[in-house]
Amino acid sequence: MTEISVVIPCYNEEANIHTCISKAFKTFEILNIAGEIIVVDNNSSDKTAQVAASSGAKVVFCPEKGYGNALRCGFANADGEYIIMGDGDDSYDFSIIPEFYKEIKDCDMVTGTRLKGVIHKNAMPPLHRYIGTPVLTFIMNALYGTKISDSQCGMRMFRRECLKNIQFKTTGMEFASELFICFAQKNYTIKEIPIHLYAVNNRKSKLNPLRDGFRHLCYMILALHNK
Repeated sequence: MTEISVVIPCYNEEANIHTCISKAFKTFEILNIAGEIIVVDNNSSDKTAQVAASSGAKVVFCPEKGYGNALRCGFANADGEYIIMGDGDDSYDFSIIPEFYKEIKDCDMVTGTRLKGVIHKNAMPPLHRYIGTPVLTFIMNALYGTKISDSQCGMRMFRRECLKNIQFKTTGMEFASELFICFAQKNYTIKEIPIHLYAVNNRKSKLNPLRDGFRHLCYMILALHNK
């Protein structure tokens, strides 16, 4: 039986994906559990898929572009009792999977919080750190009764069975908000743990602050009226 499925959405991460996979496999050994690593290649133009496969991961291809599309594809291919998601650029440290695994026993989702953890130099633009993420988090908490400090953290673990009664709709970066909102609407319990966010060298962020922030906001408002 697969205990943990690690789902990693990727777009052109050949330089970092091996490190992420190696860290995740090491945690399976430490925990003495059966686990799988699913790398979702979202139309990469580099050798992400080849590197991931040679590193021991299961590679699935998601032709529909978008963060949400990639994660939904990964979730659909996961067999683990628990799913943990995280980016493939090594900005999140997969060696802390045991910390998530310990806490998930008492709740439905464990999410990292960068704002209560450590944000390393150049890991997050000031606009995101001091305005974008806090504002979106405040709005989500106010509208949906969540009590989280970092609504945009991309490292989360949850029980796979929780997905059975959820129909996701978003395809892009706003999926980060939708996942929390869907869990809140189902009265699933969410717990936070502080984590580190590391800088990724020599790479431009894939986020568009204005566009992605607006999409998050629109979804939060629309979901409130369509629940």
